[in-house]
Amino acid sequence: MGLKDFKIKVSKENILHNYHYLKKLRNKEIIAVVKANAYGHGIENIVRFLSENGCKYFAVARECEAEKILKLKIENINIIILETIDEIEILKNNKNIHMVINSFKDLLNLLDKGVSTQQLHLKLDFGFGRNGILEKDFFKLKELIREKNLKFKGLCTHVFAADYDDMILIEKRFSQMLKELGDERFEIIHMQNSAGVISIEGEFCTHIRCGTILFGLQEIGYYDPCIKRAFKLNGRILDIKDIDDLKYIGYEKKENLNIGKYRKVAKIRLGYGDGFSKRSEGIMSIINNKKFKIVHISMDSSFILVDDSVKEGDNIEIFHDLEESINHLKVPHYEFLSCINDRIKRELIWL
Repeated sequence: MGLKDFKIKVSKENILHNYHYLKKLRNKEIIAVVKANAYGHGIENIVRFLSENGCKYFAVARECEAEKILKLKIENINIIILETIDEIEILKNNKNIHMVINSFKDLLNLLDKGVSTQQLHLKLDFGFGRNGILEKDFFKLKELIREKNLKFKGLCTHVFAADYDDMILIEKRFSQMLKELGDERFEIIHMQNSAGVISIEGEFCTHIRCGTILFGLQEIGYYDPCIKRAFKLNGRILDIKDIDDLKYIGYEKKENLNIGKYRKVAKIRLGYGDGFSKRSEGIMSIINNKKFKIVHISMDSSFILVDDSVKEGDNIEIFHDLEESINHLKVPHYEFLSCINDRIKRELIWL
């Protein structure tokens, strides 16, 4: 990897701060959600680091993500697969892997196949429409559990609502269903996602599920000033050219770009082939503590309008201002950060 290639630098200090702060805030153990490559932060590095610092539960979306963690050969951790999987051999061969049950049909199927309920988390759906056992099936669920005297690894739901009053209603309904089922039937109970950790107490829960907030990525409207952002996307200027010498900047004719007063363009080794979307054209980068606009993104390179203060080899940071980037891209931070792929190296370091 060359000097001018980009890297995502992830702060051990800030992740560790967030981890301990959130544990203390709710006085509960954490389930670290590390799906989508730990929201772009690097799943292997994050799992290894958090497990070294006491985290015992990790949640992923897909079986392939669970397999990545298994390859780390870390002892005494549990992996929760949040989505339904078809191939159950991974459950039968690895007792530390659990699966979330996302429908009553899924539950019947897994019981029929002999999967231990000690590897299953029942999920209740209160209108999210994504995953979970629907309220209309709750009576059948309750009767089945009592009839077979079933005990599960966990019970969970998802706080999907942006409205605080709806969050409270979900918490209340979940608590009522837990009482009806019997909390003694579940080893762990969890409902709070990143926004829910800030918003609701979850007094009856044993664990909190922390994804984006663990990395310092906070939801709009649910901001905690004690949470620290963990990542930086950094690289160096590859070269600089005079705009007057060019007809094109990348694949765009220079007269089609809003060049304004700028007479120089800098090239960096970052493009949509790295998961840096062309929709990012127009966002601001930071070079030498000054903002400069990215005007064109190709597959392997991007181009920035710069002034005479910028030199080849200077450090550049992308997505420095997350709120500004969110407003420009019209998508949440966890979407565009998760898109940065494995061509960009992740470094977990003390920052």
